[in-house]
Amino acid sequence: MHRLLTVLTLLLGVLVATPPHAAEPAPEQKGVTAQNLESLVQTLEDPERRDALLNDLRTLLDAKRETRPAEAETGAGAELLAILSERVGAVSGQLVAAAAFLIDLPELAGRIVEGFADAEQRGPWLEMLLRIALVLLAAFAVASVLRRALQRPREAIETRADDHFGLTFVLLLARTLLDLLPIAGFAAAGFGALTVFGPAGDGRIATVALIDANVIVGVVLALARMCLAPFIAGLRLFPLEDETAHYIYVWIKRLTVLSVYGYFTIQAAMLLGLPDPAHNALLKLLGLAVGLLLIMIALQNRHDVAACIRGEGRGPLPILRRRLADIWHILFIIYLLCSFTAWALEIHGGFAYVARATILTATIILIGRILELAIHKAVQRAFALGQELKIPLPGLEARANRYLPVVQAAGRSILYLFALFAILQIWGLDVYSWIASPSGRMIIGRAVTVALVVIAAIAIWEIVSALIERSLIATDGDGNAITHSQRMLTLLPLLRNAFLVLLVVLVTMTVLSELGLNIAPLLAGAGVVGLAIGFGAQTLVKDVITGLFILIEDTISVGDVVNVAGHAGVVEAVTIRTIRLRDLSGTVHIIPLSDVTSIENLTREFAFALLDIGIAYREDVDAVIEVIKTLGTEIREDPEYSDKILENIQILGLDRFDDSAVIIRARIKTLPLQKWTVKRGFNLIMKRRFDELGIEIPFPHQTIYFGEDKNGNAPPAPFRLMQDTAARTATTASDARDTGDTQG
Repeated sequence: MHRLLTVLTLLLGVLVATPPHAAEPAPEQKGVTAQNLESLVQTLEDPERRDALLNDLRTLLDAKRETRPAEAETGAGAELLAILSERVGAVSGQLVAAAAFLIDLPELAGRIVEGFADAEQRGPWLEMLLRIALVLLAAFAVASVLRRALQRPREAIETRADDHFGLTFVLLLARTLLDLLPIAGFAAAGFGALTVFGPAGDGRIATVALIDANVIVGVVLALARMCLAPFIAGLRLFPLEDETAHYIYVWIKRLTVLSVYGYFTIQAAMLLGLPDPAHNALLKLLGLAVGLLLIMIALQNRHDVAACIRGEGRGPLPILRRRLADIWHILFIIYLLCSFTAWALEIHGGFAYVARATILTATIILIGRILELAIHKAVQRAFALGQELKIPLPGLEARANRYLPVVQAAGRSILYLFALFAILQIWGLDVYSWIASPSGRMIIGRAVTVALVVIAAIAIWEIVSALIERSLIATDGDGNAITHSQRMLTLLPLLRNAFLVLLVVLVTMTVLSELGLNIAPLLAGAGVVGLAIGFGAQTLVKDVITGLFILIEDTISVGDVVNVAGHAGVVEAVTIRTIRLRDLSGTVHIIPLSDVTSIENLTREFAFALLDIGIAYREDVDAVIEVIKTLGTEIREDPEYSDKILENIQILGLDRFDDSAVIIRARIKTLPLQKWTVKRGFNLIMKRRFDELGIEIPFPHQTIYFGEDKNGNAPPAPFRLMQDTAARTATTASDARDTGDTQG
């Protein structure tokens, strides 16, 4: 209310200060009389006189064209200086008129005092002020009644604040409508009272200006409260703190009050007779004040906005964002100064163009931000897999999530590109005409082709990778994992990697070809480089080729016991280049495949526990063989060994005669890796049985042969029994103890 009274006082001062001749026509308008206009009409109606006038105009136009080259010689700089000089002169005249108006303010005050002292003038003024006050009081009374009547519904809406976005938005709309109803009541009551008992003439203009200004300010503040909710955090749509929301609302209120009330006051003053130069100067001063407030806001929030622009150091063009964060306030101030200069100097279409481009740019940025959030949520929803896909393809979600940031970045990039094109088009760069040109169509076509090639390659790779992964984690009908051979576990990932390399090479060549590069020299160079690498890495190539054949032929598997390149042990890993063995002592041997000339696999499909059983020469071989057969039957029936033995023991017979024993050879067919266990178990029970039966397992001994004479008689073999020194020592000690005991 106090703002309206201040504006009303200013308008009253303008009414009093306006001279009686202020509304007279300008001097240049006095030169155009009714006779001149009538003569022009007659000339246009007469065909002969109209043709003569057109000829004269064409002659003047040709003369003007002939003088243009001479004028053009001065250059664009001189023309620009002339325009600026003219505009600066006009602004200077406006400032002089405004200064003259301000200088006349004391005289204005004197006129107001004299007017109120004069009874004839005081009456109409007081009546006008009274009518304006009654209109405003009626409008404010209706608005106050409506505001009090809607207080309880507003509080009910505020107490139902919820975290759900949709419900919050609906409640916020309802609360905003309740805020707009008193404003609508104010406008209806104000214009209604103005029609019934409002002032006439200049007072009516002032009243309409005050009502319009108050309605606009109320609507803007209501919309600001809707967007920011500075006093109710539960209804706030955006993640702002209470202090930040209140700060933004206060500055919106200040700018709105200053600009709206100031503008309507100056416009009403012009309609009431304020001179045009003073009116233009006051408008420019008002614009300067608004610009200074905006600069103040930018400087106060320089660091916070810089942090938002800088972000977290990630995303597109992080270096550019950091540089922009450091100087954004300077660019903003320069933009304000340029806009104000274009408006203050009244450059034709300058400020209107800048204002229009600025509003459209802000709108595009706002719409782009909303679309970016929508794309982000849509991509996340699209990459969320259901249980019907997670169960048969457990790794699909992890692979899909790898492309989630890429797809989101691609969507943002396309959105940023379209937004940039639109902004450039708004600011006068005809981007769309360039896109429609042959070069633009060619570049865009190639870009689309490259994108399609990359997308197709990614799709093919994911399909192949999913098929390989599904075959590796396949299960049977009962849900149990199928055990694959080492060949498949090695070859399938190898084939996947080889396919990836091939796909990357093909896509790279295709992209380079689409970009206009000649890939023939590149292919030739790659062939030469490959040949050179092949000659320089013959051992590596030999390892790879040998490894491929070993894996394809399934010669070795993890867990096999093999003898390779002079090393025996259990195979722990087979790669495309090496074999890793661990021997019985735990030593790990890494054998390059180029050193492999032969492979002894001791555990492929089945094995034989080979038994070389030695007995004394005096034993009955047939009886011992029967015992061995019985032992073979017993060990196969033993629960500890039955699942490891595939067939009954095989007696191969009397194999050889050694120095100390007769060797009987037998074997037992076992599962892979079980022959040593079965052999040790058989040896144990055989030793026990031979001990029970008295079958001698001879240890190495030697028979001394002294020879025979011609008659077959063996010569005597004299020998002397030598007593061992240790035995003699022990005997001597024993005798000494016995002697001592006797003496004792």
